[in-house]
Amino acid sequence: MAKQRSGMIFERMIWYAAVEYKDVNRKVQRIEKQANGEEHAAQLADEMMAELKKENGPSFKATKKTYRKSAGWYARVTYRGNDGKRKYDKRKAENKSHAKDILKQMVRELDDHGERSLDAAQMTFKELADHYEETYLIEPQYVDGRKVAGLRDYYNFRLRLDVLRDYFSKRKLRSITHGDIEAYKAARLKTPVILGKNRKKKEGEPVEPKTRQRSIATVNRELSVLRRVLNIAVSEGWILKNPFTNRKSLITPGDEKPRERIITREEEAKLIASCIEPRAHLRPIIILALDTGMRRGEIFKLKWADIDFDSRIISVRAFNTKTMRERQVAITERLKTELEALYKLSTKQPDSLVFGIIDNVKKSFDKARRNAGLPDVRFHDLRHTHATRLVSAHMPLSEVGRVLGHTQANTTYRYVNANAETAQRAAAILDALNAVPLKSESEAVN
Repeated sequence: MAKQRSGMIFERMIWYAAVEYKDVNRKVQRIEKQANGEEHAAQLADEMMAELKKENGPSFKATKKTYRKSAGWYARVTYRGNDGKRKYDKRKAENKSHAKDILKQMVRELDDHGERSLDAAQMTFKELADHYEETYLIEPQYVDGRKVAGLRDYYNFRLRLDVLRDYFSKRKLRSITHGDIEAYKAARLKTPVILGKNRKKKEGEPVEPKTRQRSIATVNRELSVLRRVLNIAVSEGWILKNPFTNRKSLITPGDEKPRERIITREEEAKLIASCIEPRAHLRPIIILALDTGMRRGEIFKLKWADIDFDSRIISVRAFNTKTMRERQVAITERLKTELEALYKLSTKQPDSLVFGIIDNVKKSFDKARRNAGLPDVRFHDLRHTHATRLVSAHMPLSEVGRVLGHTQANTTYRYVNANAETAQRAAAILDALNAVPLKSESEAVN
């Protein structure tokens, strides 16, 4: 409990000076100015009268007056801080009754959580976001292959934090409610994603940009960042409760629409065939993704030291994986051919990247898929296709999960979809079942 604390409520009054007169049309005109106090108000009134008489002559008639009016009710707590200095915190109320309630809340807060909680009452979301960015939002740091600090998804996390900071900006932290976050979610879902750049016509007129619906998954990722940032505010004592804990859940993974795009062998052939100059470097990357199910980031970070041609095994290092667990994947015959050809052209340095790519292949892959007539195929669909093919070949789901590097069985189920071939196989099984004639009642008894 804070020592030597006291509280009060008060109505703030502001003094004004005013002069009223009638213009040439006999209409009443009024000049009003805010003053710093009663004496200042009287001084302002005299000055305004003198100015009017100077402009209109000494016989000009006008009426001056001073008065004060309410600027609202306030609650104020005064206390001695931990440093021994007198401090105070003031908050505006809607009316006198509300001011009493606020005073009780401030005193209780001071007693239960200390002066730091009161100091944080004026903190804005922008200040919290800046603090989080400086303290927690740092690039991942590794020691002996293990992440010891920072965030693996550093880049995307920063983008999502920027969106949240722009939206909530100068909102007081403690004023953000469950309903405010619901409003943010609705607003983001209504804001379309702009595709590509805003290009100009030859005449200089802007071209209407292409857009698409923002996905629920994208908004859920932003809300996850918001929840995490607000949890930091709770742990620091800047807010007393995270608004995410109130009422219904705001993050709804069940509403997300999973990707169900599996490429066929014919589509695969078209995609690989489109990997010709200047996109020939895509061919071994696509074959590797299809035959190992490795993630894009894992592929680009692959080094020659990770490949054992004799045992035909690729070791995926722990700090390159999403789950921070090392795993091994096998090399198929066609992949072995592609990798050996690359190795012959490389510097053969164990620590050099296999594909020499440190960013991504977004532009070249986009061109390749469009040339193949597959504009809806995404790079991650190659991993999805790999998993589905293993399941179609009757590999147990537990083994498929180990190949993909999953730590939970539910994650593997997300990659197993009923494509057209699977659905037809299910129908054939039911057709065979339905073709068996039912036994008659007498046969059943015998």
